[in-house]
Amino acid sequence: MRSILIPKYLEEFRCIGGACEDTCCAGWNITIDKKTYQTYRKVRNPEISDDLKQYVKRNRKANNDVEYAKFILDENQNCKMMLDDGLCSIHKELGEEFLCNTCAIYPRHLTKVGESIEKSLTLSCPEAARIVLLREDGLDFIETEEPKNTRGLIANELKLENHPYFWDLRIFTIQLLQSRQQSLEIRLIILGLFFQKIEQLKRQELAKYLPEIMKDYLNRLDDVEFIESLKNIDGNLNFQINITRGLIRYRLSGGYLSEKYIKILENLLKGLEIEDKETFEIENAISNYRYAFNQYYEPFINKKGYILENYIVNYVFKNLFPYDYNSLFESYMMLIIHFNLIKLHLIGMAAKQKKLDEQMVIECIQQLSKVIEHNPSYLEGVREGMKESDYNTMAHMFVMIKS
Repeated sequence: MRSILIPKYLEEFRCIGGACEDTCCAGWNITIDKKTYQTYRKVRNPEISDDLKQYVKRNRKANNDVEYAKFILDENQNCKMMLDDGLCSIHKELGEEFLCNTCAIYPRHLTKVGESIEKSLTLSCPEAARIVLLREDGLDFIETEEPKNTRGLIANELKLENHPYFWDLRIFTIQLLQSRQQSLEIRLIILGLFFQKIEQLKRQELAKYLPEIMKDYLNRLDDVEFIESLKNIDGNLNFQINITRGLIRYRLSGGYLSEKYIKILENLLKGLEIEDKETFEIENAISNYRYAFNQYYEPFINKKGYILENYIVNYVFKNLFPYDYNSLFESYMMLIIHFNLIKLHLIGMAAKQKKLDEQMVIECIQQLSKVIEHNPSYLEGVREGMKESDYNTMAHMFVMIKS
């Protein structure tokens, strides 16, 4: 057996198979490890052997055994091994043990911190999204055990000798994000100010002052004067809407988009009147945004703000935040971009449909996870674009967070 750290929700997750409203067999490249590829070449089952030979191809660009081969996709980005009912022909004909590592572990996401294994769920799976996001009491974490030979691929690995303050920063971040005496937006702003502060310190200063700084920023949650000063900072919807239009246009320029996401996007564009056309008027977009925010988004979040909190806490845990990018603040910036995209999509949907409910929010987050979080090239392009435009500052993060 081996010890493993997991969010407690993982104990509840079970694939619901044919009852699922989406498919995990479309929308991204599906890599096949070398061992599974060799197994497929030996299959003699007449119901599936020819398909395995035709639709499983070596990945000649791969330089490791993890991405040794891949499934061929059709013109709609569906796996050729998928049946008409959305299920897997390999699973049906040969059994679960014949699935490649990628398919066997999805939507589970494995990381390694030091010598410890961690496992969470990626929210591009609808059932995973429901289990994670709808936990009213928030996410908590437990240490458990699993057999050493449990299948899985390590997505990211963090060496503690290179990041000695990882656990301090992770625990602080999650504690701050789950402190509900303030709105999630205020918590995110304080988190950014904290990372801006500590990134200015030298390593020896960090060792000396980090506990004191973390205590100070947690105490700020209860500092009435400080909180009021943050609430009084003006947002800039003009900037926020225009930068989001740019992010959406860039995403539309390439890659897979599911039909469900396209419908969500159409609602956003029509609801806020930000379609890319000559008649676009920023004043109309701002007016529509404010109306939908006040009438639908804010009332929903006041009741069920834990949904977005759970998304962010899961993101922090799954991605080994704040060491998932080149710097602490860059990691924070990418977190805020994810949050901002979700928020704007929800407000746009609400503006078009004249409502916002739990099902809409779950589907929106699940689809954004599918078309954005599984697209590293898009995220890298966004990161570079923010940097080149000099938008990678706390002032710009303020604007993106504030409504």
